Amino acid sequence: MTQSALDSAVDLAMAALKRRETAEPQALLLLATGSATFATRLAGLERVPFSRLDGAPAAWREATLYTGRLGDLSVWLVDDAPGAAEDGGREEPGEPAWARGFPVWLAAAAGASVMVHASAGYALESDRKITPGMLALVRDHVNFSGRTPLYALGASELGPLFPDTSQLHNADLREAALKLADRLGVKAAEAVAACVAGPCLETAAERRFWARAGADVAVQELQNPLIAAAHAGFAALAIVCVTDAGEGASDVKGIVMRADALAAALEDLLVALSGDIASIAIDSGVDER
Repeated sequence: MTQSALDSAVDLAMAALKRRETAEPQALLLLATGSATFATRLAGLERVPFSRLDGAPAAWREATLYTGRLGDLSVWLVDDAPGAAEDGGREEPGEPAWARGFPVWLAAAAGASVMVHASAGYALESDRKITPGMLALVRDHVNFSGRTPLYALGASELGPLFPDTSQLHNADLREAALKLADRLGVKAAEAVAACVAGPCLETAAERRFWARAGADVAVQELQNPLIAAAHAGFAALAIVCVTDAGEGASDVKGIVMRADALAAALEDLLVALSGDIASIAIDSGVDER
Protein backbone atom coordinates (compact mmCIF):
# COMPACT_ATOMS: atom_id res chain seq x y z
CA MET A 1 0.00 0.00 0.00
CA THR A 2 1.28 3.44 -0.93
CA GLN A 3 2.18 5.59 2.08
CA SER A 4 -0.10 8.60 2.58
CA ALA A 5 1.27 12.07 1.90
CA LEU A 6 0.81 12.96 5.58
CA ASP A 7 2.81 9.95 6.76
CA SER A 8 5.58 10.74 4.27
CA ALA A 9 5.72 14.39 5.41
CA VAL A 10 5.90 13.40 9.07
CA ASP A 11 8.63 10.83 8.35
CA LEU A 12 10.74 13.45 6.56
CA ALA A 13 10.30 16.01 9.35
CA MET A 14 11.06 13.40 12.04
CA ALA A 15 14.29 12.46 10.26
CA ALA A 16 15.35 16.12 10.31
CA LEU A 17 14.49 16.43 14.02
CA LYS A 18 16.49 13.30 14.85
CA ARG A 19 19.51 14.71 13.02
CA ARG A 20 19.19 17.82 15.17
CA GLU A 21 18.75 15.63 18.28
CA THR A 22 15.61 17.57 19.17
CA ALA A 23 14.17 16.67 22.58
CA GLU A 24 11.20 14.30 22.53
CA PRO A 25 7.98 15.84 23.91
CA GLN A 26 5.46 14.50 26.39
CA ALA A 27 2.98 17.22 25.46
CA LEU A 28 2.23 19.64 22.65
CA LEU A 29 1.16 23.18 23.52
CA LEU A 30 -0.60 24.85 20.59
CA LEU A 31 -1.19 28.53 21.37
CA ALA A 32 -3.13 30.56 18.81
CA THR A 33 -1.25 33.69 19.95
CA GLY A 34 1.72 34.49 22.17
CA SER A 35 3.85 31.38 21.80
CA ALA A 36 7.07 33.37 21.51
CA THR A 37 6.34 35.10 24.83
CA PHE A 38 5.41 31.91 26.64
CA ALA A 39 8.49 30.17 25.25
CA THR A 40 10.64 32.28 27.58
CA ARG A 41 9.17 30.28 30.48
CA LEU A 42 10.64 27.04 29.16
CA ALA A 43 13.85 25.71 30.71
CA GLY A 44 16.44 24.55 28.18
CA LEU A 45 14.68 26.47 25.41
CA GLU A 46 15.60 25.57 21.84
CA ARG A 47 14.14 26.93 18.61
CA VAL A 48 13.63 24.88 15.48
CA PRO A 49 12.32 26.72 12.38
CA PHE A 50 9.81 24.62 10.48
CA SER A 51 11.61 25.79 7.33
CA ARG A 52 14.47 23.50 8.38
CA LEU A 53 12.19 20.47 8.52
CA ASP A 54 11.83 18.53 5.30
CA GLY A 55 8.22 17.65 4.66
CA ALA A 56 6.74 20.58 6.60
CA PRO A 57 3.75 22.00 4.64
CA ALA A 58 4.12 25.47 3.13
CA ALA A 59 1.60 26.93 5.59
CA TRP A 60 4.00 26.22 8.48
CA ARG A 61 7.29 27.20 6.84
CA GLU A 62 7.40 30.55 8.70
CA ALA A 63 6.52 29.00 12.08
CA THR A 64 8.91 28.03 14.87
CA LEU A 65 8.93 24.92 17.03
CA TYR A 66 10.02 25.71 20.59
CA THR A 67 11.23 22.86 22.79
CA GLY A 68 11.99 22.85 26.50
CA ARG A 69 10.67 21.91 29.92
CA LEU A 70 8.01 23.16 32.29
CA GLY A 71 9.19 21.66 35.54
CA ASP A 72 9.40 17.93 34.88
CA LEU A 73 7.29 18.16 31.71
CA SER A 74 8.99 18.01 28.31
CA VAL A 75 7.00 20.14 25.86
CA TRP A 76 6.86 21.27 22.28
CA LEU A 77 5.35 24.72 21.80
CA VAL A 78 3.94 25.96 18.49
CA ASP A 79 1.94 29.05 17.55
CA ASP A 80 -1.26 27.69 15.99
CA ALA A 81 -1.50 30.42 13.36
CA PRO A 82 0.02 29.05 10.14
CA GLY A 83 0.84 31.47 7.35
CA ALA A 84 1.22 35.22 7.38
CA ALA A 85 -1.22 37.15 9.59
CA GLU A 86 -2.07 39.54 6.75
CA ASP A 87 -3.25 36.57 4.69
CA GLY A 88 -5.92 35.72 7.26
CA GLY A 89 -5.02 32.05 7.36
CA ARG A 90 -5.21 31.77 3.59
CA GLU A 91 -4.68 28.23 2.33
CA GLU A 92 -1.88 27.62 -0.12
CA PRO A 93 -2.93 26.50 -3.63
CA GLY A 94 -3.35 22.75 -3.61
CA GLU A 95 -2.79 22.53 0.15
CA PRO A 96 -4.12 19.22 1.53
CA ALA A 97 -6.61 19.41 4.40
CA TRP A 98 -4.20 17.63 6.77
CA ALA A 99 -1.64 20.44 6.47
CA ARG A 100 -3.50 22.54 9.04
CA GLY A 101 -3.05 19.87 11.72
CA PHE A 102 0.52 18.92 10.82
CA PRO A 103 2.22 19.86 14.14
CA VAL A 104 -0.21 17.60 16.00
CA TRP A 105 0.78 14.51 14.02
CA LEU A 106 4.45 15.45 14.16
CA ALA A 107 4.37 15.78 17.96
CA ALA A 108 2.55 12.45 18.29
CA ALA A 109 5.15 10.73 16.13
CA ALA A 110 7.86 12.21 18.37
CA GLY A 111 6.26 10.77 21.51
CA ALA A 112 3.71 13.29 22.80
CA SER A 113 0.41 11.97 24.14
CA VAL A 114 -1.25 15.17 25.44
CA MET A 115 -2.25 18.33 23.58
CA VAL A 116 -3.20 21.63 25.20
CA HIS A 117 -4.68 24.17 22.80
CA ALA A 118 -5.41 27.80 23.63
CA SER A 119 -7.20 30.36 21.48
CA ALA A 120 -9.49 33.37 21.62
CA GLY A 121 -13.23 33.06 21.19
CA TYR A 122 -16.69 34.57 21.66
CA ALA A 123 -19.10 33.88 24.49
CA LEU A 124 -22.55 32.86 23.26
CA GLU A 125 -25.83 33.31 25.09
CA SER A 126 -26.19 30.10 27.11
CA ASP A 127 -27.09 28.81 30.55
CA ARG A 128 -23.43 28.57 31.52
CA LYS A 129 -23.08 32.37 31.64
CA ILE A 130 -19.64 32.51 30.05
CA THR A 131 -18.49 36.13 30.02
CA PRO A 132 -15.58 38.13 28.55
CA GLY A 133 -12.43 37.93 30.64
CA MET A 134 -12.95 34.26 31.52
CA LEU A 135 -11.10 31.14 30.45
CA ALA A 136 -13.51 28.57 29.02
CA LEU A 137 -12.31 24.98 29.40
CA VAL A 138 -13.82 22.90 26.62
CA ARG A 139 -15.69 19.78 27.70
CA ASP A 140 -17.05 19.02 24.22
CA HIS A 141 -17.30 20.63 20.79
CA VAL A 142 -19.56 20.87 17.76
CA ASN A 143 -17.96 21.27 14.33
CA PHE A 144 -19.97 23.86 12.39
CA SER A 145 -17.08 24.75 10.06
CA GLY A 146 -17.81 22.18 7.37
CA ARG A 147 -14.11 21.35 7.41
CA THR A 148 -11.92 18.56 8.73
CA PRO A 149 -8.16 18.00 8.47
CA LEU A 150 -8.94 14.35 7.69
CA TYR A 151 -10.64 15.17 4.37
CA ALA A 152 -9.25 12.86 1.67
CA LEU A 153 -6.56 11.57 4.04
CA GLY A 154 -7.51 7.93 3.73
CA ALA A 155 -5.49 5.18 5.40
CA SER A 156 -2.64 6.40 7.60
CA GLU A 157 -0.30 4.72 10.07
CA LEU A 158 -0.67 7.81 12.27
CA GLY A 159 -4.28 7.10 13.24
CA PRO A 160 -7.52 5.27 12.39
CA LEU A 161 -9.64 6.01 9.35
CA PHE A 162 -12.57 7.04 11.59
CA PRO A 163 -11.21 8.35 14.92
CA ASP A 164 -13.46 8.52 17.98
CA THR A 165 -13.79 12.17 19.03
CA SER A 166 -16.14 11.41 21.94
CA GLN A 167 -13.22 10.68 24.29
CA LEU A 168 -10.95 13.51 23.14
CA HIS A 169 -11.51 16.11 25.87
CA ASN A 170 -9.77 14.76 28.97
CA ALA A 171 -11.95 15.19 32.07
CA ASP A 172 -9.10 14.74 34.57
CA LEU A 173 -7.01 17.44 32.95
CA ARG A 174 -9.99 19.79 32.70
CA GLU A 175 -10.94 19.29 36.35
CA ALA A 176 -7.34 19.90 37.43
CA ALA A 177 -7.29 23.11 35.38
CA LEU A 178 -10.53 24.31 36.98
CA LYS A 179 -9.16 23.76 40.50
CA LEU A 180 -5.88 25.49 39.70
CA ALA A 181 -7.67 28.42 38.07
CA ASP A 182 -9.70 28.90 41.25
CA ARG A 183 -6.52 28.76 43.33
CA LEU A 184 -4.86 31.35 41.06
CA GLY A 185 -7.88 33.65 41.14
CA VAL A 186 -8.57 33.16 37.44
CA LYS A 187 -12.21 33.06 36.35
CA ALA A 188 -12.81 29.79 34.50
CA ALA A 189 -15.72 27.50 33.61
CA GLU A 190 -16.50 24.45 31.51
CA ALA A 191 -17.96 25.07 28.08
CA VAL A 192 -19.05 23.46 24.83
CA ALA A 193 -17.22 25.03 21.89
CA ALA A 194 -18.59 25.72 18.44
CA CYS A 195 -15.83 25.21 15.86
CA VAL A 196 -16.57 27.74 13.12
CA ALA A 197 -15.00 28.81 9.85
CA GLY A 198 -12.91 31.95 9.55
CA PRO A 199 -11.56 34.48 9.02
CA CYS A 200 -14.75 36.58 8.86
CA LEU A 201 -16.49 37.71 12.05
CA GLU A 202 -19.80 35.96 12.61
CA THR A 203 -23.31 37.32 12.21
CA ALA A 204 -25.66 37.68 15.17
CA ALA A 205 -27.94 35.04 13.63
CA GLU A 206 -25.06 32.56 13.40
CA ARG A 207 -24.18 33.10 17.07
CA ARG A 208 -27.79 32.58 18.12
CA PHE A 209 -27.95 29.40 16.06
CA TRP A 210 -24.77 27.97 17.62
CA ALA A 211 -26.05 28.76 21.11
CA ARG A 212 -29.36 27.03 20.42
CA ALA A 213 -27.40 23.99 19.21
CA GLY A 214 -25.76 23.74 22.62
CA ALA A 215 -22.53 25.76 22.31
CA ASP A 216 -21.31 28.22 24.95
CA VAL A 217 -18.37 29.72 23.02
CA ALA A 218 -17.40 30.03 19.36
CA VAL A 219 -13.83 29.60 18.11
CA GLN A 220 -12.64 29.91 14.53
CA GLU A 221 -10.87 26.90 12.98
CA LEU A 222 -10.68 24.98 16.27
CA GLN A 223 -11.74 21.82 14.44
CA ASN A 224 -8.30 21.38 12.85
CA PRO A 225 -6.23 20.75 16.00
CA LEU A 226 -9.06 18.93 17.78
CA ILE A 227 -9.80 16.43 15.02
CA ALA A 228 -6.10 15.91 14.32
CA ALA A 229 -5.58 15.27 18.05
CA ALA A 230 -8.38 12.70 18.09
CA HIS A 231 -6.86 10.97 15.07
CA ALA A 232 -3.41 10.96 16.73
CA GLY A 233 -4.79 9.50 19.97
CA PHE A 234 -4.08 12.51 22.18
CA ALA A 235 -5.68 13.39 25.49
CA ALA A 236 -6.65 17.02 24.96
CA LEU A 237 -7.48 20.19 26.83
CA ALA A 238 -8.76 23.16 24.82
CA ILE A 239 -8.79 26.54 26.57
CA VAL A 240 -10.65 29.53 25.16
CA CYS A 241 -9.74 33.08 26.18
CA VAL A 242 -13.18 34.70 26.03
CA THR A 243 -12.81 38.16 24.51
CA ASP A 244 -16.38 39.18 23.61
CA ALA A 245 -19.96 38.51 24.57
CA GLY A 246 -20.88 37.79 20.97
CA GLU A 247 -23.48 40.56 20.82
CA GLY A 248 -23.46 43.50 18.47
CA ALA A 249 -20.52 44.80 16.45
CA SER A 250 -16.95 43.71 17.11
CA ASP A 251 -13.53 44.41 15.67
CA VAL A 252 -10.36 42.39 15.28
CA LYS A 253 -8.18 44.99 16.99
CA GLY A 254 -10.34 44.87 20.11
CA ILE A 255 -10.37 41.07 20.10
CA VAL A 256 -6.57 40.96 19.97
CA MET A 257 -6.24 43.50 22.77
CA ARG A 258 -8.61 41.59 25.05
CA ALA A 259 -6.88 38.30 24.26
CA ASP A 260 -3.53 39.85 25.16
CA ALA A 261 -5.00 40.99 28.47
CA LEU A 262 -5.76 37.34 29.31
CA ALA A 263 -2.31 36.08 28.29
CA ALA A 264 -0.72 36.33 31.73
CA ALA A 265 -3.54 34.38 33.41
CA LEU A 266 -3.37 31.73 30.71
CA GLU A 267 0.39 31.37 31.05
CA ASP A 268 0.19 31.10 34.84
CA LEU A 269 -2.43 28.37 34.50
CA LEU A 270 -0.35 26.39 32.00
CA VAL A 271 2.72 26.52 34.23
CA ALA A 272 0.71 25.42 37.28
CA LEU A 273 -0.89 22.63 35.23
CA SER A 274 2.40 21.16 34.00
CA GLY A 275 2.55 18.49 36.73
CA ASP A 276 -0.94 17.23 35.93
CA ILE A 277 -0.12 17.18 32.21
CA ALA A 278 3.01 15.14 32.95
CA SER A 279 1.02 12.62 35.01
CA ILE A 280 -1.56 12.15 32.28
CA ALA A 281 1.17 11.87 29.64
CA ILE A 282 2.86 9.11 31.68
CA ASP A 283 -0.45 7.27 32.17
CA SER A 284 -1.22 7.54 28.45
CA GLY A 285 2.18 6.09 27.62
CA VAL A 286 1.56 3.16 29.97
CA ASP A 287 -1.86 2.56 28.40
CA GLU A 288 -0.33 2.46 24.93
CA ARG A 289 2.18 -0.17 25.98
